[in-house]
Amino acid sequence: MTEIPTAPPTEADSPEVLTFPPVIYATFFIIGIITDRALSHSIEFFGFPHRAGWALAVVGFLIVGWAVTRFVKAKTHIYVRNPATTLVSDGPYRFSRNPMYLAATLLYAGVAIAYGKTATLALLIPCLVVMHYGVITREERYLDGKFGDAYRTYRAKVRRWL
Repeated sequence: MTEIPTAPPTEADSPEVLTFPPVIYATFFIIGIITDRALSHSIEFFGFPHRAGWALAVVGFLIVGWAVTRFVKAKTHIYVRNPATTLVSDGPYRFSRNPMYLAATLLYAGVAIAYGKTATLALLIPCLVVMHYGVITREERYLDGKFGDAYRTYRAKVRRWL
């Protein structure tokens, strides 16, 4: 964890993301479920694919718990529209600059696979496009402006996803 002193937050001190990221994942997931129901189409997974889906979901759940714990310990905001007070670079942030989004992706994919929801799984692709342009690139610009060289050094060492 790298603590960088910052000026008191102002109203403009946020990455101006499209919306709270779980809303994006939930929206695409719900549209996928509705589409799967309307098409009456799903893949019946028994055995390994079913268990693999749940395994992905559990891994996602564990990663999000670990990442949130690091934010709480660093006393920085989890809600992306609030100002960042600390650049967190330990815990899962040593491996991914976006472990919460990685975790949400694993949860989404895992549940879709576990239940055999093909349209839901397919909609993960446009969901990730919206996440990239509506959230991640905006957060990166914000963190670069807020933490400067410390963020650029971190970004050079740690990949965006894995």
